[in-house]
Amino acid sequence: MGNGIWVGSMELSAGDTVTALSTPAGGCHDGARVLVCMHGAPLGYVSVPLQPADTLPARVRAAAEAKLAEPLAYHQSCSRGIAPDSDWLSRVICPRGFSWQAETGLTVVICTRERAAELRECLRSVLRLSYEPLEVLVVDNAPSDDGTRAAVAEFAALDSRIRYVLERKPGLSNARNSGLAAASNDLVGFTDDDVRVDPGWASALVAGFAADPQTACVTGLVASRSLETAPERYFDSRYPWGEVFFPRRFDLAEHRDLSPGYPFIAGKFGTGANFAVRRSFIGQLGHFDPLLGAGSPGKGGEDLDMFVRTILAGGRIAYLPSALVWHQHRSDYASLSEQLYGYGHGLGAYIAKRLMTREVSVAAMAAGVGRLGVLATRARRAERDTQVTVSSGKRLALTEARGVVAGAVRYRRMARSGLRG
Repeated sequence: MGNGIWVGSMELSAGDTVTALSTPAGGCHDGARVLVCMHGAPLGYVSVPLQPADTLPARVRAAAEAKLAEPLAYHQSCSRGIAPDSDWLSRVICPRGFSWQAETGLTVVICTRERAAELRECLRSVLRLSYEPLEVLVVDNAPSDDGTRAAVAEFAALDSRIRYVLERKPGLSNARNSGLAAASNDLVGFTDDDVRVDPGWASALVAGFAADPQTACVTGLVASRSLETAPERYFDSRYPWGEVFFPRRFDLAEHRDLSPGYPFIAGKFGTGANFAVRRSFIGQLGHFDPLLGAGSPGKGGEDLDMFVRTILAGGRIAYLPSALVWHQHRSDYASLSEQLYGYGHGLGAYIAKRLMTREVSVAAMAAGVGRLGVLATRARRAERDTQVTVSSGKRLALTEARGVVAGAVRYRRMARSGLRG
């Protein structure tokens, strides 16, 4: 995989067109990975040789009809009005039934810090969203310059739905809380500045809430936008953000997951790059923990913490793959190493908080120990599948592990000192 993997998407109901996600289709790639969709609903990936380019759509379609025959047939039956397994599924499985305009407004919050170029690309994708009414808030977190304010002003001059929010206290949780406070709508969606949202993202999020009044949070699929470099491919293999293509619900009653440690293995619910909440429900929980999140003492974990708190408080989380976004992974080893340390640090801080609140049972603790083995297995698989060097793979895994330990120690110390951002 030395030349990278070309990434694209194909909508089977819209003819034979494969859309490039990052780079044009060239001869320097080892292969192509294409996300196959039907009526806007992601069904799965197919991998084929990139060349010859003129036959790529036909080869992707043939591969999809073979590899994805079961989900394709199921989706087609739903689109023809044949009732699926539940009333809820019938409301969320096919985006053709989603509303593009409704009385229920959605506020999109993008938290950012000094990454104006990435923010501009994110905003361009957000402004292609097909849902109304829509509000877009850019939260500028502890800036040292005016780059973000200037970028937002450029877009706001063209679109009055965009607003700038300044949060001087550093930390992603502080930024998220500022977005919640400034939002005009009860439904608030969050994404990151290194993400490009699908045009149907907003309508899918709203559909998730509309289909079930008990839903307090909706999460979605996070697909890899680029797999050009070994670090990008390592991240893609290491974190299973884009592997589940069927809607699910989670709660403490009829929608419990059967895996050990539920609901404390919070990565099962989704990730902070792609989720939405009912502001009224989250306000009752006390909002996001300022000790968690990028830029905070915890360096991450605020999304895991909020998901678990939602479930423990009796809320319900709905996962809809049609709420699709594309994430730009770190393309070099230095940036990836820094990111993995932060992720590990956030996980450690999250674990420390769960232990300090005495919410975790002995069984859940045992499951957590087992989960460390799963993480190690994924790290080894990522090293093998992406062809990073053995030394680089081991350094990345060790960096993440060091982050877990450091995060747990630091959160415990900061929480005991009474600091809150």
